[in-house]
Amino acid sequence: MCEGALQLPPGYYLEYDSDILLVVRRIDSSLVAAFSAHDVEPKEIQKTAEEDAHQRLSLNKGAASSLGAVSDRARLWVRFLGGFEVTCCCGAVLQGSNAKALAIFKYLLTHKPSSVSQHYLMGWLWPDVNSDRARWSLNSAVRALREVLDNCSRLAHNAVALVCEDGCYHLSSTIEVLTDVDEFDAYYKRGRRLQKEGWTDEAITEYEKALERYQGDYLVEDLYEDWTMIERERLASVYMDILGRLANYYLEERKQPQESIWACYKLLKKDPCHEEAYRLLMRCYVRLRLRSRALDQYRICRHMLGSVHGMEPSLELQAVCDSVKRTAISDED
Repeated sequence: MCEGALQLPPGYYLEYDSDILLVVRRIDSSLVAAFSAHDVEPKEIQKTAEEDAHQRLSLNKGAASSLGAVSDRARLWVRFLGGFEVTCCCGAVLQGSNAKALAIFKYLLTHKPSSVSQHYLMGWLWPDVNSDRARWSLNSAVRALREVLDNCSRLAHNAVALVCEDGCYHLSSTIEVLTDVDEFDAYYKRGRRLQKEGWTDEAITEYEKALERYQGDYLVEDLYEDWTMIERERLASVYMDILGRLANYYLEERKQPQESIWACYKLLKKDPCHEEAYRLLMRCYVRLRLRSRALDQYRICRHMLGSVHGMEPSLELQAVCDSVKRTAISDED
C-alpha cells in the first residue's frame, strides 16, 4: 500500500504496528482501527479516518454518543510554528488586541493542562509595578482573554473555559487542544521508530509530513520570552535533523541529488555553519558533474566557520575537498 496516497484528517496518523498490521490512531494515540497491510486499500483507511473525524465533530456539537452521553467538549486548533493562530471548532479564529491577554493565552495553551499562578503572571507581565496595580492589570487582561474566548460560540457556551482555582489559572479540561507542534513531534517520532525498524520509505513519508507542519520557528512573535526559547531551540533541532535525514536519503537511496540539494540549502538557512550540509552539497554537485560548484561549497563553509566561530573546516570536509580536486585533475588528463 502506498501511504503517500493518503491524506488523513488533521489529528490522525497511520502506524505500522508490525509487518502485517496497519493501525489508524488519533493524535492522542487512541486507536481508531487496524488493517491488514497486505490487502487493505488506501481508500478504505481514508474512509475510516474521515468517518471517525466526522463522528467526533458531531459529538463536539452536542450530538449523543454511542454510549448515550452528550459531549460538551470544545476543541481548539493551535498553530505555534511560523505564526500564532487559534481556530475553534466552530471555525472562528480567536484573536484580540490586548497583548497581555494574548501572552496569557499562549502560555496556557502551551502548558495545558498545567496551571499558572496569579503571582507568576503578575511578576512576568508587570514586573515594574506594585502588587495592587499588577493585580488590577491582570484582572483586566483576564477579562480581555475571556472576551476572546467568547468569540467561539462553543467556548462561550462553556462558562468555565478559563478556570481560576486557588489563585491559579488554567484552561478547562472540557477544552481539547490540538497543536501543530504535537503533530510535528508525532510524525518525527514515528519516522524515527520506522527507520529504526527498517521501514525506511515509510519513515521518510513521516518526516516529509513533519516538514509540512514546520511553517516557521516556534512563536516567532515572542523570540525574547525566556519560556519560549528552549522549546524553539528543541523544535529547530528536530527540524534540522529531519532535513539531514532527508538529504541523505534523497542522495543515497533515491539517487536524486537535486532533492538532496534542496534539503541541504534549507538546513543551511537555519544554520549557515552546518558542515554536514556542505559535505552533502559537495557530493551532490560531484554526482551532477558540477565540480566547481562543489568546491564553491567548501569555500563558503570555510568562510562561514571562520567568520562566525573562528575555526577551520573539519579534516573530513578538507578530505572531501581534496578528493574533488583530484577527481577534477584526473578528468582533465
